[in-house]
Amino acid sequence: MAFEYLGGSTDLFNLVFREILKIDPSLLYKYATVQDQVIYLLLIPMLVLFLFVYAFSRQIVLRIAGEHKGFQYLVSIIVFIYLIYSGIFGTTLVPIFTTWLNIALALSLIVFVISVVIHPARGPALTKLGHQTGKMLGKKMFEKTKKIDALENEIDVIDKQMRRTEQRLRRPEVRNNDRAVSDLNSKLNDLENKKERLKEEIDRLGG
Repeated sequence: MAFEYLGGSTDLFNLVFREILKIDPSLLYKYATVQDQVIYLLLIPMLVLFLFVYAFSRQIVLRIAGEHKGFQYLVSIIVFIYLIYSGIFGTTLVPIFTTWLNIALALSLIVFVISVVIHPARGPALTKLGHQTGKMLGKKMFEKTKKIDALENEIDVIDKQMRRTEQRLRRPEVRNNDRAVSDLNSKLNDLENKKERLKEEIDRLGG
């Protein structure tokens, strides 16, 4: 019933994702259903964002004013609003936060399972190993995210080129020129093929 309710509120969620949170359109395309968008673009990133803002504001205030809860709340609110309003959250942090949580859960599960099988005295060594592995995996995932972002930017450029080409095809002077029509259609086909190759590369990277 809850998902049925969400499905009937598509316009509201589009407003939240596009206008308020400024989620990157490529991410909305990746998570096509409202349920996926709520989980992967709202709930998970917001959870990690709250943790990040809390840790950031606490460290800043501790160094300047000591244990001052009022300043911590003030810095937290301002940083939260800035990250949302500037679009940094929707375009940059959402994919990073989602990936980070997946890695953290996987590593925590691995450490938990191993600690049950191996003697508790090995716990600190396992924790250190998990930390080092997490840093390595996090670096690889960040590099993968950068590659996916670059490929998505290329797709955006291709989309703009295709729109301009289609506009040229609709011009009367072009429609009456068979050679021009043929050249522009050929260009559109080449752009479409290139776009499909880029999408396949994104899928291969796990985007």
